[in-house]
Amino acid sequence: MKKMIAGLLGPLLLAGCASLGGGERLPWDDRVLRGELDNGLEYRVVEDRSEAGRLDVRLTVRAGSVDEADDQVGVAHLLEHLAFYSRGGQGVNVRQRMEALGWQQARNYNAVTSYDRTQYLLSPAKGAAELEPALQALATLVFAGDYRAEDLERERPVVVEEWRGGLGNAQRMNDQRTASQRVGSRYPEHRTIGNEAAIRAAQVEVLKAFQQRWYQPGNMVLSIVGDVDPQRVATAIEQALGQVPGQAVPSREHRELPLDGKLKIFHLQDSQSGSNQVALLFRLHEPASRAEGPDGLRERLVDRLTLSAMLAQLRRQPLQPGVRSLSLQKTQIGNHSSVLGVAAGVTGESHDAALRQLLGEVERLRRFGISEADMDAQKARVRSIAQGMLERPDTRDFQSWINELNDAAVLGRPVQRKHVIARAYLGVLDSVGLDEINQRLRTWVDSPDQVLQLSAPGLTPLRLPTVAEVQRLNAQLAVQPLARPQPWQPEVEPVVTHPEVPGPGAPGEIVSRRSFAAEQVEHWQLSNGDRLVWLRKPGAKGGVGFKAESSAGFMVEGMQPWRVQMAAQLAGQSGPAGWSPEAMRLWRSEQRVSFALEQQAQRLEIDLGHLPTPAGKSSAPVDVQALLQVYRLSQQASIDPQAFEAARTDLGERIQRSRDSVRERQDDLQRRLSHGDDGWVLPSRDELAALSRDALDADWQRLVRAPVTYYLMADVPAEQLEGWVRAELASIPRGQPLQSRSALQQPGQRQGELEMALEPRASLRLLSYQAHEWNPQDAARVAALRELARQRLKQALRGEAGGIYSLNFDAELNPDSRRIESRLSFSCDPARLDELRELARRTLAELPRHIDEKSLAPLRRELVRQEGLRHDDAETQLRRLVLSERKWQDPRYLAQQSAVADALQVEALKGLATRLADPANRVQVLLTPAPVLRTSH
Repeated sequence: MKKMIAGLLGPLLLAGCASLGGGERLPWDDRVLRGELDNGLEYRVVEDRSEAGRLDVRLTVRAGSVDEADDQVGVAHLLEHLAFYSRGGQGVNVRQRMEALGWQQARNYNAVTSYDRTQYLLSPAKGAAELEPALQALATLVFAGDYRAEDLERERPVVVEEWRGGLGNAQRMNDQRTASQRVGSRYPEHRTIGNEAAIRAAQVEVLKAFQQRWYQPGNMVLSIVGDVDPQRVATAIEQALGQVPGQAVPSREHRELPLDGKLKIFHLQDSQSGSNQVALLFRLHEPASRAEGPDGLRERLVDRLTLSAMLAQLRRQPLQPGVRSLSLQKTQIGNHSSVLGVAAGVTGESHDAALRQLLGEVERLRRFGISEADMDAQKARVRSIAQGMLERPDTRDFQSWINELNDAAVLGRPVQRKHVIARAYLGVLDSVGLDEINQRLRTWVDSPDQVLQLSAPGLTPLRLPTVAEVQRLNAQLAVQPLARPQPWQPEVEPVVTHPEVPGPGAPGEIVSRRSFAAEQVEHWQLSNGDRLVWLRKPGAKGGVGFKAESSAGFMVEGMQPWRVQMAAQLAGQSGPAGWSPEAMRLWRSEQRVSFALEQQAQRLEIDLGHLPTPAGKSSAPVDVQALLQVYRLSQQASIDPQAFEAARTDLGERIQRSRDSVRERQDDLQRRLSHGDDGWVLPSRDELAALSRDALDADWQRLVRAPVTYYLMADVPAEQLEGWVRAELASIPRGQPLQSRSALQQPGQRQGELEMALEPRASLRLLSYQAHEWNPQDAARVAALRELARQRLKQALRGEAGGIYSLNFDAELNPDSRRIESRLSFSCDPARLDELRELARRTLAELPRHIDEKSLAPLRRELVRQEGLRHDDAETQLRRLVLSERKWQDPRYLAQQSAVADALQVEALKGLATRLADPANRVQVLLTPAPVLRTSH
């Protein structure tokens, strides 16, 4: 076993290995133990005791779908699934062994496959105490290879459903982008998931052949972070993974893009996509920028400076009519292939105008290059970042260590100290000159291997230009006069000022008080009808917690829901008359107050808190008066005209897209089945055009007249608070509470179906409820039942029936509706929908039989742990105060919350489990394929 001390790479400007001058490589961070077994397997171990007992183990196999042969499509991903059926010579497979330890899939073990790697991820339930079982599990997963043909037949339907579940607009558009960006390579035909035909046809011998070729120790990296002794871990790694002999790993040249030196034009469009863009891609090979040593470091720095300067110049250019944005992005593929993309966002159907500006900007870059001022500005940014790294402590928390080691394994780069790599970049920064940057720019944009992509939203007709037309346009631009690019200007923070802060009206009064000494809570009734509930303790991080809620939800009687929502959202961004949104944001920032507005069907909530003190500045005391003043000004907001126009345009575009949106139709059907005619209708084009800012302003003024209950968590003198409350809160004019239309699911059974899915799958949404009074103990029990139900549903529908890949089940005891509300959704083969729906119903009905001390033990341990944290968490305490006041109009929950940790008793949960999915009050929404797409197997 070869062993060496290694180190951590801080996130810096560029990925890749950095080196010192003279060919001396930068050392790995000495906080990492790095080693290599005799068989070639590399490992990296970090000791981090900040989270007692925690252990994270990740094995990266540098093999993915692009490494498949032509007759192995989908095999890399299938192998990832079948590896969990490996036995390693034992009577049960590795999945069964892990589950016998109490490990749960997705929580304690998982795996993922991409184009160029497969990763096995373990986070043992008992942490570092289960290091040896974790390493033994990894050894079985990647080396045993003794899964059987019957295992493949059992898992094959699950993988088919994973493929089916991944279908959709996002995947279709991504496939089109990949097919065009990587045209000519193996990537388009080797999607990570494969395809249905390949998954159904794959044989176990083909999986084993792929594993034998690529799952070699020398093609693996093991990364471990935990509360562990690194030397002990190294010994355990040798014992578990060092006995398998290594073999040579094949060449990977197939991961590179083949260049043909031609322009290729592609149409990217989908009926459910809103993409509207023209993009020109330049494809090239850049092995020098991936090299190790001082030359590679310098090449990557030139790349970074050039790319940043190009983007800055593009953003300064005036946009032509029909063009909404210009952007730039560079992607690395394989070991030395790169793609530089320049894109223009399109407004409407102005693709010809966007293409002309796009080609014109590329020609401008080619002709005039980057200015010295631009280069100096980018160098200054790099220097500032590096110097900032040197000024900060070179530390990492647990999750950062996981991310850094993972990136190092995935990207094939070392992990280095931030200070060391920052000094290395500073050492070569001044040697990069303007000529070198402009030469790099022209190398990129002169690449003859190009791809032109055009997209339009939905089914908007789109004419593609021919190669000859694009070439003629390029030739014209090459000889036409072009204005020099807009010059670089020093970045100056825009001067934003706000008018004088309007004072409050005549002070109000506190007309009554009530004290709850045990809970440290006071009730103050204000003369304007508002009510203050004050928890006399410090808020989060010693600050202040503040919530204001009223009956001004978006389902208010006599008002249109879409208008109410629009009014609230815009008012939350706006200030008093004469204030711009920018001025409002600036003023709130000056007060160090955060502002969040959330509107539900029957409630409007505004949450305020104190922003953290900026770095380098001394901590200022919490200013409760400023916080209350921020709230008062929100009630005086006058909707900004420009924000109104922008919001109206955005809503109009959404309405236009929704006509062809399957998701919008599905959501609308669910709403109608659940709530009936609740008045929720999007506006017509004419209604939207007729809407004025004044009308929306009037809507907001009606909303803010509703009386408010304030929840304040702060440790301040009562005398001071009284004055602030009288001036800032009691002075706000109020009226009567607003009445809302019901937003609850109606009783009874209803079902609806849409035959319009664009994919060969059926999707089920099932919503049910049963009346049940809210209390903290039952709320905790329903949360535990939710976890148990998810486990049983996945075991039945996936593990036993092999009919789904993923599902979502949620359940809560809703304190507002006083109901246990459950929601189940999954997708599957249309031919199996009835079977799986019935299996899900039966599984939920039989849930009480599976509740026992063994199943509850881990949930009870976790609840006790969480409750220990929640008692000291200010945000939780304020949230529980709110729940208590809504339920009982007093703070008794705060005094009784210790009982929550004891809520998970077997008989109590069995009783509630029978109420989890009530067939008497159920809504089912089905989305099935259009008849032409229906298939069965």
